[in-house]
Amino acid sequence: MARIAVTGALTCVVAGIGVSAIAVGAGPAYATGTTRYVGASAESDTSCASPGYTSVQAAVDAARPGDTVYLCGTTPFKGQVIINKSITLTGSAGATIAAPSAWEASTDPLPPQFASDGLFAPQALVLAWGQGVHATIKGLTIAGPLPGNGGCAEQEFGILVIGGASAQITGDAVTNIRDANSSLYGCQFGVGIMIGREYWPTADFSTDKVEDFAGTATITHTTVSGYQKGGIVIDGPKASAVVSDSTVVGAGPYSALGTIIAQNGIQVSRGAFAQILDNMVSGNQYSGPGAASSAGVLLYGGCGDPLVKDVSVAGNTLINNDVGALLSNADPSCANPPSTRTDDVVTANRISDSAVTNTTGASTSPTCGYQAGVQEYGNHDMITENHISGTGYLNHSTCTTAQPYVTFQIDTTGSLDPLVIFNS
Repeated sequence: MARIAVTGALTCVVAGIGVSAIAVGAGPAYATGTTRYVGASAESDTSCASPGYTSVQAAVDAARPGDTVYLCGTTPFKGQVIINKSITLTGSAGATIAAPSAWEASTDPLPPQFASDGLFAPQALVLAWGQGVHATIKGLTIAGPLPGNGGCAEQEFGILVIGGASAQITGDAVTNIRDANSSLYGCQFGVGIMIGREYWPTADFSTDKVEDFAGTATITHTTVSGYQKGGIVIDGPKASAVVSDSTVVGAGPYSALGTIIAQNGIQVSRGAFAQILDNMVSGNQYSGPGAASSAGVLLYGGCGDPLVKDVSVAGNTLINNDVGALLSNADPSCANPPSTRTDDVVTANRISDSAVTNTTGASTSPTCGYQAGVQEYGNHDMITENHISGTGYLNHSTCTTAQPYVTFQIDTTGSLDPLVIFNS
């Protein structure tokens, strides 16, 4: 079974409208459900022609549950935004929240575990957290790269949903969530959208603590590109999401990222639940050394962590990924499939790869690459009605010096009772 480098530790919904209320103070009086405008100047806060705030975080802090924070114009607003109330964050066409050249963390609080457990603070451009918080993030560009701190001890995200929050992420573009320093492209961070998280590193990166951060999301009509490690990641037993009608684009095999790090497009891991429906995922291809392949869609569980069960991967178009859809659940030893049924389903997807580009990554004796339309390792998973095509997935099970790779349309080696029917 090919080794897939997994995003996360241990690997190196709609805003509600409240009842009306009036806030009286030095500024204008607001009713709950009010739109608060962010622009180049602070004036009467009645429209983009007369905005009330110059800082997105200041508008979020002033907002009440049910309010909308509206970003005016196309000049990027730089810096972190932390949301811990049920609001809508949106703006003009092309409105952008961007990373500054030097990191400027919001002074708003993080979930209490960061203080009580001494956790490393994330560089997340938009962070939604709080039990019962429902954040809508709509029609915005969330843009890196992020300035990092000069080493692999980092946590970089475009949108991060943890601490019991839920998010409606729709019509957004999350781009270039990677480190600004290209020499750090091999570091296992840089995720476009992260929902939940099982493990989190301590501030000194001496250990990873089990936090089981909860988060839920509906992600639709959103584009994620330019990420360092993962496009969309749903992680941990308290995380769930529906990802639909979205586009996730990896770097391709011979870019600076493709030769250094094994990217994954959409990842569901460590007990998380998701439905992955009708998306376009492409270009997650690794061409470097060191026992790795990239996946368009990766389901990863077990090996001592919770299994990923009952996930549907349906109706997607998966193009030019080392492995189109990879289902990997193992027993605690990580050497056998789990004794518990996983019942994951890969159905009605169009999966193609035009070439063999992974020729050095996934096997070390001899040095061979690995590609497959679907790779499945689990218990009673179903692979049905998929159309799998392209030179990159022709069945070639013998690695030689002349052809240093193995490729499959569907690889169920070692799996327990898979159901593989009606694929073409």
